This record gives sequence, structure tokens and C-alpha cells, in this order.
Amino acid sequence: NDSHSVVYTRELDGIDRVFLVVLNFGESTTVNLKEMISNIPTRVRIRLSTNSTYEGSEVDTYGILLDKGEGLILEYNTKNLLHHQTAFRNRCFVSNRACYSSVLNILHSLC
Repeated sequence: NDSHSVVYTRELDGIDRVFLVVLNFGESTTVNLKEMISNIPTRVRIRLSTNSTYEGSEVDTYGILLDKGEGLILEYNTKNLLHHQTAFRNRCFVSNRACYSSVLNILHSLC
């Protein structure tokens, strides 16, 4: 929403969870994730926050208030990962391919 906020995702084929990192490097601001990612759930869980009192709670994706210097790691489940969606096809970057083995509960590069 402004030039002082950064939002990016961490996702992996074979895992139906998405981790969304939201960082605010400027003054207090409100970030509307629903505006950026139309199919994101209305509420997502805060896995980690620079303010530990928020961890484990849920936040409304239409308006996340971030204090100065605040950062969040959010989590939600989906079967439709962003890097497979047409709207994000040329905007997603994959550094190294990795696969998840649910049997062994590990990530590996022999895909």
C-alpha cells in the first residue's frame, strides 16, 4: 500500500499452507492483503510477530494495522498456490525447487 511496506509469500508445491511475510519499515500503516491477493481468506493466523502478544491470533486481511517497524508472518491454507495463478505467473520467483515428503516429513531436492 505504501513504499515502506513489503509483502511476500513462501509456498511450496505439495504443501497446502502459505506463509505470508508482512514487513513495515515506515510509520504506522494499514495493509489490505485482500486487495493484493483476491483469493486469500478473510482471516489468517499470525504465526510470528515482532509483538509477541499477537502470535496465534487471527487478523482480518482487509485491513492489517502495522506499527512502525512491525513485522508479521501469517499462515493460511489453500489448494491454489499463488505461483500457479495466472495473475501472479510472471511475478513469482522460485530460487530452488524443493519437494515435500509427507511420509518422511522432510523437504528434498530430488523432485
